[in-house]
Amino acid sequence: MKIRLSHLSLLSICLTFTLCAQGRILEYETTRLKSTAGAGAGSLLVEESIFLNPAAISFFNISTFYFQKVSTEQTPDNGAVSESDAISFIAADTKGSLKGAVAYTKQKKGDEKRKTIAGSMASPLGKMASFGVSYQHITEETVDEFHQSSEETYKKFTLGITRIISPELTMGVVAVDPLRERPQDSKAILGFQYVFKDTISLMLDGGADWKENLSSTLVWKAAAQIKFLDNFFLRFGTYRDKALKERGSGAGISWVQPKLTVEAALKNSKLEEDELLNQEGEKVQETSLSLSYRF
Repeated sequence: MKIRLSHLSLLSICLTFTLCAQGRILEYETTRLKSTAGAGAGSLLVEESIFLNPAAISFFNISTFYFQKVSTEQTPDNGAVSESDAISFIAADTKGSLKGAVAYTKQKKGDEKRKTIAGSMASPLGKMASFGVSYQHITEETVDEFHQSSEETYKKFTLGITRIISPELTMGVVAVDPLRERPQDSKAILGFQYVFKDTISLMLDGGADWKENLSSTLVWKAAAQIKFLDNFFLRFGTYRDKALKERGSGAGISWVQPKLTVEAALKNSKLEEDELLNQEGEKVQETSLSLSYRF
C-alpha cells in the first residue's frame, strides 16, 4: 500500500507540474511593444501595426522586412523554472495607395505551440486619418493535465482608426476581435501619443470588453520613449490587463539608421491563476531581439 501511495503521489506531483509548466501562451508582441509593455495604439508604427492598430501603417511610404527572436523564462508559483522561445517574420509594403503587411510567428511554451499567419491592409481617410483591418489565422497545440494534446484553429480580426490631431498628438481607436471568436480576446482600446520637442514621446492606452463589466475587463498601458545621441531610443512602460489576469513592465533600447534598426527589450509579467484562461500563477521574463531593414 505504501508503494502504491508513493507512486500515486509521484504521479500527482508530475501532473501538477505539467499543468503549471504549460498554461496560456502570451499574446504576440514585437520587440518595441515589449519595451513599452504593449502601449502604442495611438502611435505611428509599421511592423507593429499588424498586431496592434492596422491603420497606423497608412502614413508611411516605405517597404520593410523584420525578424525577431524571443527567449522566455517562466517561473510558476508551484513549479520549477522552464524556458521557451519564439520567432517571427514581418514584411510590409507601404509605397502604394493601399498599404499592407504580412507576418508569420511561431511561439512555444513547454509542449504547447502556437503558429500565426497574419495580414493587414490600411487606406487613408483624407490627409490626417486612416482606417485599417488585420486578420490572424491562429493554430494552437495544447496539452492537458493528462498529457493529451489537442489542436485548435481560430481567427482574429482587428479594426483600427488612426487620427493625427496635431504634429505632436496622435490618437488611435482599435476594436480587437469584434466577431468575438474568443470572448476573452475581445476589447476596444483608445490610445494617445504625445511627442514633446521630437525628443520625448508619451503613450497611454486604455480599454475594456464592451460586452462585459468594465471593472473586470479593464486594460491600461502607459509608456515613454526618450531619444538620445540622435540615433538611439530608450523606452519603458507598464501595464495591467484584468481580463487576461496580467500585469507587468517592460524596457528596451533601439538603434535607428536610415535603413537598419536594431532593437532589444526585456519584459517582466506576472500572471494570476485562472481556470477559464487555462492559466497558472507564474512570473514570465521575456528577452527580445529584432532587426528591421527598410528599403
